Amino acid sequence: MNNTKSKYTRGRSLDLLYVFLRYFFETEYLHFGYWKPGVKLKFANLKQAQEAYIEELFKLIPDDVESILDVGCGSGEMATQLLKKNFKVDAVCPPSIMSENASLKLGDKARLYECKYEELDIDKKYDLIVFSESIQFIQIKDAFEQCRRYGNKYILIADLFKNDMPEKGPIGGGKPYKDFLSERENFDFKELENIDITTFVAPSFDLEQDAINNFVRPLLSVFKRIMAIKNSWLTKIGLFAYRKKLTKMRTRYLEKKDRNSESFAKYKSYRFILLEITAR
Repeated sequence: MNNTKSKYTRGRSLDLLYVFLRYFFETEYLHFGYWKPGVKLKFANLKQAQEAYIEELFKLIPDDVESILDVGCGSGEMATQLLKKNFKVDAVCPPSIMSENASLKLGDKARLYECKYEELDIDKKYDLIVFSESIQFIQIKDAFEQCRRYGNKYILIADLFKNDMPEKGPIGGGKPYKDFLSERENFDFKELENIDITTFVAPSFDLEQDAINNFVRPLLSVFKRIMAIKNSWLTKIGLFAYRKKLTKMRTRYLEKKDRNSESFAKYKSYRFILLEITAR
């Protein structure tokens, strides 16, 4: 195991989501599910949808790939599945609770570099560099520069992108798709596959809305009643100290009624993209 550990940099909200999903739904993945026809949209089926996502993504791995670098490996679950398919795998992820779990899970079977991909500095190349919902956290130019440096053959990207719309949509995340296309041209990477799976991913946002309406809102209602009864000075101080974060979360998740599959399909596209790293 090779660690280039630095300060805790990964978004803490992702760690919280990871701990929540792992405990309540026994899934190690954070990516959106791939909801196949016939699979009922409910949290009990989330793990099944996430495994379907991995199954579909792995279909795009070319036959001549032997070594893989998993960028933004999270808890290391996808890297583990790649190892089971007899690929030689290394992973990179900023320090976090998830990377700690990845380190334990991968053991000596793979090298885990605990740093940002942009900061990675090693003397090694890989047949395939894979980004599963991680390229959205990296400047595309920086990501592609590192891919030129560490990639031998291919880049596999699974992520959401912003559609070219005049207004900002209710759902955040993703790089503008037109910027991605521009950088791909700048680096002269050849597009081998570009599969739009928005239809299969979008239902995840209806599942989110269902959870907010039928779990989060009732839970907050109970919490408010308890706080009103307690009415302690510690509670007041806590609410005041975190007022900005609480307001941001309320605005983003509770007050937006259009964070749903329809809005996602309008403002975003979710794609599996396979690129060939052409010689220069």
